[in-house]
Formats: sequence, structure tokens, C-alpha cells
Amino acid sequence: MDSLKNLILIVFLMIAVSGCTPSRNAVPGPSATDWPTSGWRTGAPEEKGFDSLKLAEGLLAIRRNGLDLHSVSIVRDGVMVLDANFYPYDGITVHDQASVTKSIMTALIGIAADQGKLRLDDPMLPFFPGRSIANRNASKERITVRHLASMSSGLECTSANDEQTLHEMEMSPDFVQFALDRAVISEPGTRFVYCSPGMHLLSAILQKATGMTALEFARLHLFGPLGIQNVIWPTDAQGFNHGWGDIRLHPHDTAKIGLLWLNHGRWEGRQIVSRDWVDNSIRIQIKTGRDGDYGYGWWITGDEGEFAAIGRGGQRIQVWPSISAILVMTGGGVDIDDIEPMITPAFVGRDKPLPANPSGVARLTEVLAAVAAPPAP
Repeated sequence: MDSLKNLILIVFLMIAVSGCTPSRNAVPGPSATDWPTSGWRTGAPEEKGFDSLKLAEGLLAIRRNGLDLHSVSIVRDGVMVLDANFYPYDGITVHDQASVTKSIMTALIGIAADQGKLRLDDPMLPFFPGRSIANRNASKERITVRHLASMSSGLECTSANDEQTLHEMEMSPDFVQFALDRAVISEPGTRFVYCSPGMHLLSAILQKATGMTALEFARLHLFGPLGIQNVIWPTDAQGFNHGWGDIRLHPHDTAKIGLLWLNHGRWEGRQIVSRDWVDNSIRIQIKTGRDGDYGYGWWITGDEGEFAAIGRGGQRIQVWPSISAILVMTGGGVDIDDIEPMITPAFVGRDKPLPANPSGVARLTEVLAAVAAPPAP
């Protein structure tokens, strides 16, 4: 992550030298013809300041180093300038997004709040009348939707290994009941603990508040407007979509989520999510003590407004508002710090396109085919 922060610092120094200071709020949205509702407009990397030949070298380095990257895409100013798929991922199938799901889950909570279906400061327990809930006390009564969305509910989740608590929940017959029954070990709103069961409660709360599953609500109010059609989102035994993970989307569609957030919730002139919600979701809501703090389902990854949706194994939507850029990756066990040294040297443009480079584009096209092909027997 330090190398990523160093990259951002270098970019800002480059821009400053060019005599142009970026505004964190002045993000150029796509033109009327560039919105990717029906598909991304693609362009030569040089159009957006990337060197095709260096991108090709970087992709070969990723393959040569045996990194388990499945795909990597780069979007700048609404144009996709890199779309690489690594064998055995075929670039067609929807991909498990792991905990990127959390960013989508909280987005749906934000939309429901915009519609007046719920409020962030609504207590959690009244959404579940008639349930007998263990460890019920005054602290648990104070847990709100806001606390669940910011990972500060105080519910007992194993902070050293979230997978342990998640596994215990998955072994239970009723995921929601398991989460509701957790003891409260810290005052709600005071401490960050990564808690997948708490995120699953948001899925149940959304369904209680709207009368629709999270997937049904998303198709109507988020996926539909963005042109996202191919989605797989498992449910628990009671019919609640997994609020913490397991959604399967095509990387091109997760990039749309990044573009929506980059443009403060607007899409083709329509406010899909309120700007207040988007801006607050990528503002620090709770300090984590980790390398990055937390908003509502999003990680704040740098000092200049960078933010990310991050999932186990290398699933990621990384957004740099200062340069209007998005990087989307999927993998089977890789981190952005693994691939950043191979990819970021290609970003050599400042505030204008690079000269056309037909030979570099041809080489990149050749390499894209090579990394997508199976190895020789």
C-alpha cells in the first residue's frame, strides 16, 4: 500500500509541475456517448496518458511472476484503456466479487435511505420483531443501521480472523439469528471490527424495509439503471441475499459501480444514489488502525480522496478521483501491491494525451491474446 501512496504522490507532483492543480470535486464525467450502460467505450491507452508498450511489458511481468490475477481493467475519463484477462479466466463468465459485495450492499442501504424506506439511525432490533434474541441488553438496543454499515456495531466478531466468525455463521441454520445473537463487546460506534455477519444483517434489514430481496431491489434501483444484467447473488436458507460477499458480477460491471461513485452517484444525468450518501460513504466514519480507514462499505486508501471496494483473493475496485481513474481487478489470491509495480509505470501522461503509438498498441494487443491463452502442454 505504501507503493500505491507513493504513486499518487508522484502523479500529484507531475500535475503540479505542469501548472495545473487538480480539484477533488472537479471530476470530468463521461460525455453523453461515453456512459457504459450498454458497454464500455474503449480507446488506445495513449489517449488517456498510458503507454501501451509499458502496459504490455507489465502484463508479461505479471504472467512471468506467476501472480494469480484473473483480470485487470483500467478506466480513465469513462474510457476503458486496458481490459486484460489471464488464463484460465475467460473474460466472459461472471466472477465472484467476495467482499466487494459489502460496498454494493451499503449502496443499496443508501438508496433505500434516499427513498425514505429506512434511516441510518434506525435501531437494528426493531426490524426483527418476534425473534428471541440472545445477549439482548441496552448496548445491543443502541446498534443502528449506521453502525452496521460502518463496521462499528460492537458485535462480537473475531477481529484477528473475520473468516472464523463468518465460517461459524455459515455452519448455523439461520445466519440472521446467528448475527443477532452475537454478544456486544464494545459500545456501538466506538470501535472498528471487520464483521461479515453484521453486513449480512443489512441484507435482512433492507428486505424488511422494502419488501424486496437485496437482489430484487438492486435490479430495480441500481443494476437496472447501470445496464448490469448478469448477476448471481446467493441467499441463505431464509432467502436473504448474502450481505457480506459472494455476489458474482462481470468485471466490466463492477467498473460501472466505480464510475457511479466517481461521479458522486450520477449516471446519464440521473441521480442513482444521493451525492450525500456517496460522499459520506467514502469519508472516514471509523478509524480502523489498519492501512486504510472505513466509510460505509468502502475503504479510504489514501490522503487525496482515493477509495476502494476490496474483496478476498484480489477482488477490487480502486478509484482515484484526482485523476478520474478506476482500476478493477479480480484474482485467486493476489493483492494490488503485487501488481502495482507492473502496471503503474505505464501511466506517464499528465494532463494531455500521449502521441499515438500504433506499434505499441499492436504489441499490447498481441500480449493481451498471449496472457489469455492457455499455456503450452
